[in-house]
Amino acid sequence: MLDGLNLPVKRFAVSKESLLVAIGITADGYRKILGVQLGDRESASSWREFFKDLKRRGLKGESLVLGIMDGLPGLEQAFAEAFPRARVQRCVVHKLRNVAVKLPRKIQKDCLAHAKRIFYAGSLEEAEERFRTWKETWEKVAPSAVSCLEKDLAAVLSFYTQPKPLWKLLRSTNTIERTFKEFRRRTRQMDSLPSEDCCLRCIYAISCELNQTWAKKRIDGFVKASKAVA
Repeated sequence: MLDGLNLPVKRFAVSKESLLVAIGITADGYRKILGVQLGDRESASSWREFFKDLKRRGLKGESLVLGIMDGLPGLEQAFAEAFPRARVQRCVVHKLRNVAVKLPRKIQKDCLAHAKRIFYAGSLEEAEERFRTWKETWEKVAPSAVSCLEKDLAAVLSFYTQPKPLWKLLRSTNTIERTFKEFRRRTRQMDSLPSEDCCLRCIYAISCELNQTWAKKRIDGFVKASKAVA
């Protein structure tokens, strides 16, 4: 999972600095923060450098299956270049927010409720059929909203390629969002982080604690997936 977090860092003055973060989930279901680095979260070049650093530190990516992310500019392109064998999974929650802003208020609730059904289908084929039905229903009254979802449809449905017990986990960036919430909580007592070095050392310490905790707890969906395969 990949995303960027803005934190207040003091240089000559206090400014928001972007922290690029990667969280990995192993094949047997354990989370781990793989890397953190200051950079421009909307810059493809920053993400390229971030991925190069991950590879220098041992992430080969040969068995990487999904890269879960929202629609940050440059991120998807940089990820595809670094890990061409992996699929992109666009966060369903973020994509539906993008659709929502393109909808007239009077139809927003009904249209979004209909769209959400796509991501609770029992199979990829059923999800694609539900999208076609949704498109036929709403395209005339909300063409830009339909286009917004259609252009990224394959990427928001990538989670269907994985075992069913993992779908809820893989269709959004909730895991990394919860991690960001912890980063913010632990750094909130400081009005700003006094330097870039202090920022990275602070986040690194929090990351180590989280990794130690996560190493003791397997994600529930992977337990269910293992039982289903067995």
